[in-house]
Amino acid sequence: MTGIFAYGAFGLIIGSFLNVVILRNGVRALGGRSICMSCGNEIRWFDLVPVFSWIWLGGKCRTCRGRISVQYPLVEILTSVLFMFIGVSPLSFLMRILGFLIAAILICIAVYDMRHTIIPDLWVFGFGALAFFYSFTGTAGNLNMSDILVRALAGPFTALPLFILWFTSKGRWMGFGDVKLALGIGWLLGAVYGTVAIFLAFVLGAVISLSLVFFSSVLWNRITRQFIPYRFWCIAAKGFTMKSEVPFGPFLIASCVVLWFLISYNIDPLQFVNVLLL
Repeated sequence: MTGIFAYGAFGLIIGSFLNVVILRNGVRALGGRSICMSCGNEIRWFDLVPVFSWIWLGGKCRTCRGRISVQYPLVEILTSVLFMFIGVSPLSFLMRILGFLIAAILICIAVYDMRHTIIPDLWVFGFGALAFFYSFTGTAGNLNMSDILVRALAGPFTALPLFILWFTSKGRWMGFGDVKLALGIGWLLGAVYGTVAIFLAFVLGAVISLSLVFFSSVLWNRITRQFIPYRFWCIAAKGFTMKSEVPFGPFLIASCVVLWFLISYNIDPLQFVNVLLL
């Protein structure tokens, strides 16, 4: 029990660093003190405690009372949860170390894609390299040439459907970053489960996207006005429509992580998927 809390605390610290990586990518160097995005004042160390400082301050800067994005605690909590699952999994020590790195980079990719609808090449190539190495960890001495070839081709096989969508639509239906992301997913999960992850990502994307369209509709605003004095939801003119661009990377990553954890805990993902569909 002590171990799982230690992994969780470690995840909170790493999650705080991931927020810095996500927000400063392409903007400023990773070094230097954290500053408020509203007033530019340096943030004191006691206001940088993961999750707890955000809650204590009510999600606002101590100096200017400017709003601090909820992204900060959410990324920290998500990293903590993933690190706990990886830390207590029956994986080997080396695979758990690789797992921490993979989880961290996938969180960065997912959040950055949601913010900017683009996936940085350095991150997605880093994920691909880690996933490729992960796929051979612990079994390299027991593989024959055909096994090695199958694992090496799992990435291209998984990415092929998305590449076809990207190529035929000339990038209108699918970004090439998603194709590169699927390459790493195939190496991490294998060809079969990688393909299942792609399918689940489309299902999840459809459900979430249609929900966003509905919750941005005039109908939903009329419903909420009957019960909620303050309109939490944006009006239809500023909300989501069927033509809105919704990043696909987070859906790919969500389905990948779920299947990856099932495999790590020796649970058959196909049975899990059948239960969901039924």
